[in-house]
Amino acid sequence: MTDFDLSEMDAQDEGELVIKHPKTQEPTTWIWTFYGPGHARTIELANRAAAVALKKAAARRQAQANGKKWKEDEQSFDELRIDQVESIVARTRSFTPVKLEGAVIEFSADAAKRLLLDRRKGWLLEQITEYLQEQANFIRPSGTSS
Repeated sequence: MTDFDLSEMDAQDEGELVIKHPKTQEPTTWIWTFYGPGHARTIELANRAAAVALKKAAARRQAQANGKKWKEDEQSFDELRIDQVESIVARTRSFTPVKLEGAVIEFSADAAKRLLLDRRKGWLLEQITEYLQEQANFIRPSGTSS
């Protein structure tokens, strides 16, 4: 018999990212909460992206089978950035209130999108992207329970 329970390593439905100062890497008091890899929202987002990719691949195969040239849709850098931000916002549950030039910003999808699209805050987009790409961020530390 073993004491090891594999479920202890399952990704949690939510994870918190403490935003760090971009220069000093010191933690701030600003916290973003995201839906984890197994959360229904994240799964729905992945399924939509997969459906679009499958539809595009099928159209390409159909065109090639009919002897037609296939021209890949070109996406501008700005369109790609907007898609990335919309994906992140869809996985964002909330963030703690934060001040911006003296005004308090409360979480909303629109507020998150504005912050992430602000080129002066590219460091924020980078921190969040790195956090979401690492599934281990959603797994409980060893020896703890939910």
